[in-house]
Amino acid sequence: MKKILLLVIVFLSIVNINAQTINDNKVSFTYTQLPLIKIDEAFNTYEVRVQHGYQQANQDSLQLFQMRQQAALENYEREIMQYEAQKKNIDRIHLENLANWQQKVNSGEKNPDGTHLQRPNTPFYPTPPQYPITKPPRLHSEVLDGNVNQAINLQGFQKGMGGSMITINVLPIRDIKIMESKSGSGSLTKYKYSANYILPIEVLVQSPSQGTLLERQIMTSQQTYKMKEYKSEFEHDLYMLDNEARFFIELEQYARSRALNEANAFINNQLGYVKRTRSAEIYSVKRFKNYEYSDATEAFSLTVQALQSVSKDRDRSGAKFELETALSAWETIMEESNTYDNKARINDKISAMIQCNIAEIYVWLARYNEANSMLNQIKNSRVLKAKNHANRVDSYYNSLQKRWSVNF
Repeated sequence: MKKILLLVIVFLSIVNINAQTINDNKVSFTYTQLPLIKIDEAFNTYEVRVQHGYQQANQDSLQLFQMRQQAALENYEREIMQYEAQKKNIDRIHLENLANWQQKVNSGEKNPDGTHLQRPNTPFYPTPPQYPITKPPRLHSEVLDGNVNQAINLQGFQKGMGGSMITINVLPIRDIKIMESKSGSGSLTKYKYSANYILPIEVLVQSPSQGTLLERQIMTSQQTYKMKEYKSEFEHDLYMLDNEARFFIELEQYARSRALNEANAFINNQLGYVKRTRSAEIYSVKRFKNYEYSDATEAFSLTVQALQSVSKDRDRSGAKFELETALSAWETIMEESNTYDNKARINDKISAMIQCNIAEIYVWLARYNEANSMLNQIKNSRVLKAKNHANRVDSYYNSLQKRWSVNF
């Protein structure tokens, strides 16, 4: 058995030594991500308007507080009246007892054993009601319009009058719940704390000529704010005892900052011309036996140069010539493709990897149908590495195509 395994290992080693080797190259370049919703090109400015939705929550809390306070006061007044009535009745009975005792004493009446009659004891009164102390509500702090304006920046446009209007409605933080987890043991025991919360943001984008372009409430799911960790859970209790108000202010500030960042990212993903960095996998071929791959090396260099030019224009027109030159170089090499001969210079393995390169170029030339067709060929090939590549980029290419169809 060991001999068989050794022979298999030797065979595989020989195959790998004699096989063409593909170089995986990460090529990074920038490009302009096109919007999913196109704003009328006649308007290149935008304004940010802030709505303070949390203020209504403050008003509701204050109103509820006043109602509770009034109800508590009315209940106290009822209880104090009942208490006074009970006390008066007890006093009446006690005074009647005192009057009866005093009359007997004055008439010289004594106990059977000759001792003086005992004065009636002072009565016990019920506990009087406490004046109600209603804890005031924790109100949401004010949001400065300038901070919201600073957080929202629509890429590809300028802030100014007469263009689109972006309305940001900051809603109140809610459903706050502090969570505890325990880790370690003995002296290494730690108590970790976090706060779960929800703080939504409403986004409304309107264009003078197109009306409402985008209306969405985001950040509606539960979020987490990391807190401190302690060696004892009672240290956390001590911290909250002295810093409860400060903690909630810091939590609210964090939650708002994060929500505004998410709102900015969401708006730009939908409407902005965002500069993105793409790290594409472009393949090249090492020299093999007597085969020369200088043409593949040249095609690879042309591809890198072309991709690094796509950032010149939103429609990539400034890179069109270079992209087509690189494509032509790869297509010339593919004329020699022989997928039935593993020892051919451009065998099935190299052919499939070159097709991956060609598909990438097709995409940046906006030849999406050809790119999709090429991906299907790759997925139907016998080269697993190329198949995996095609599956990885498929959804990304579809996203680029969707955005392109909206804009051009």
